This record gives sequence, structure tokens and C-alpha cells, in this order.
Amino acid sequence: DDGKLSLEEFQAFFSDGTLNEEELEKLFHTIDSDNTNNVDTKELCDYFADHMGDYEDVLASLETLNLSILKAMDYTKRVYESGSNVDQYVTRCLLKETANQTQSLLSSVESAVDAIDEQTNPARHYPSKAGHGQVDPWYDSPMPSYPPTSWVVPKEHGKSFQTGSPDAKAEGLEGQINRLAELIGRLEDKTLWFDLHQRLSDSESAACTYLLLVRDEMTVSHKHLSEFCSSLKQYLKSVAGERDCFHVTGVKLPDGVTFIIYEFWETEEDWKRHLQSAIYKGFQHVKVDTLSQPEAISSVAVPAAWCTLSRE
Repeated sequence: DDGKLSLEEFQAFFSDGTLNEEELEKLFHTIDSDNTNNVDTKELCDYFADHMGDYEDVLASLETLNLSILKAMDYTKRVYESGSNVDQYVTRCLLKETANQTQSLLSSVESAVDAIDEQTNPARHYPSKAGHGQVDPWYDSPMPSYPPTSWVVPKEHGKSFQTGSPDAKAEGLEGQINRLAELIGRLEDKTLWFDLHQRLSDSESAACTYLLLVRDEMTVSHKHLSEFCSSLKQYLKSVAGERDCFHVTGVKLPDGVTFIIYEFWETEEDWKRHLQSAIYKGFQHVKVDTLSQPEAISSVAVPAAWCTLSRE
């Protein structure tokens, strides 16, 4: 958290089995252009910017596409609030086609990633990813079910607390489309919905119209998988009972060792207060011993009026 990477931090984060420690150290000193034995953000960005090649156009297009998707989701919300049946039908067709096209692009990229991983380490096996947006709930009975919340990311980029990596943006783009498709499907079925904005309006803190969504992605070592799952179940139970947490969900990705926790907090202050709690610190101790690489935490402000939970 000092804005720069030491050699040890650099090796811990960038090690993926491709380069050995000596090669990583050589790369570290190459990026450390001012020879301070620390890599700062500018040096890191400058190095990768010089090696982007054709990816520069790809990432720029993703940025533009993300803005277009957010604008389209805002339009879809308006159509389903006031549009005719025909308007809703046409919008639904466009949304599904957008999801199909995005999934097709993502599948091509994922296939390339899997191929590279297999060439790097043939001993590692990655299960087929039929759909990146399809994640399996990792918990089993008698663990209580925490159904994932359907939510739409706000169009105001100024509300983001952190800027994700290019990979996270690509993943988030498909996730946004999938969640919106699920929301529209439920609207079609005339499911009863509870608007969280009403809860905020009825409370004394009615001025707070945004919720903080925190996403925590963790990759667990195989030998500590059982210990981690046990601790994660207990953590989800405890957080679900906290007054300032609207909702918490834990999912496991198809690779079997990657877990993501989604937490909705009333305010950023409530989340920061949670970080000092015994529940969170206890779980952090377990993660230190069980994760195979540093966790990736990001957060975004979500308009409360756009967040919905099923009455069921």
C-alpha cells in the first residue's frame, strides 16, 4: 500500500510458473528504470505500454464498448419501465444478441489463454469453460443459500472506487450483460421484487442512495482447499447477519480453486468498519495460509434504486 513494489512483492504477484525467480528478478530490474530497487506505478505502466502491440487497440475498444454497454443498459431500464410490449420485445432481442456476440469474443480469448496455460505447464488441467458467466455456488447443504443479487453497474464512472485491470473489465462487461438479461427474464415472469431504494427511503439515512458493492476474488492452493471452504462458509454466515450488509454471496469458478465474494454495504464507511472487525481479521488470517496468490479486491458504488432482491 505504499504505491510501489519491492522485488519480493513483484515476484509474489507476477509469478505464474512461466519465469523462474532469477528471470523475474531480471525483469524487475528492467522495469525499474530509475534503479531504486522499487517499481512504481508509472514504471510498471510504461513497461507494459511499450509491449502492448495489437492489444492497445483491443483494450481501447473494450473501454469504448464498456461505455456503450452501460448506456444501453440505462436505455433498457427506461424501456422496461415505460415502453410498450413491442418495445420491450425488440429490446430483449437486441440484448440477447449482444450477450451472444460478447460470449463469442470472450470464448475465443479464453481458448487462447487455456492453450497458453497448457503449453506453459502441461501438468495443469483446466476444465472446459462452457460459459464464463456461469459460476457454480460452492456451498452445499446444510449451508444456507445466499442467491446472487441481480444488479446493474452505474453509468457514472466517477462513482468507481477502483479501476480494474483490463481482464477484470472484460469479465465485468459480460457479467453486466448476463445480470441484465437475468433481470429482464424475471420482469417477464412478473416476479415480485423488493426495491432496496425503498428501504433506504424509509430509514433515517435516506440521503444515502448508493450501495457499495465489494468484489473479492481469491485463488486457493489445492492442499488448503478444505480448510479455506470451511472458513469461508463461516465468514458468509457471519457477514449475512451484520446489520449494515444488505447481501453477501459466495461463488466458485469452474477451475475449482477460484472463489469470489460479493458484498453489498450501505456505505463505504460501513465496509471500512467491517474491515476492522474480528470476523474479517479472522478470515484474513486463514487466507494468508491458504491462498496461492494475492487476493484481488475491487469496489464500485451501485445506485440503490437499481438493486433488487427477490422476495423469495
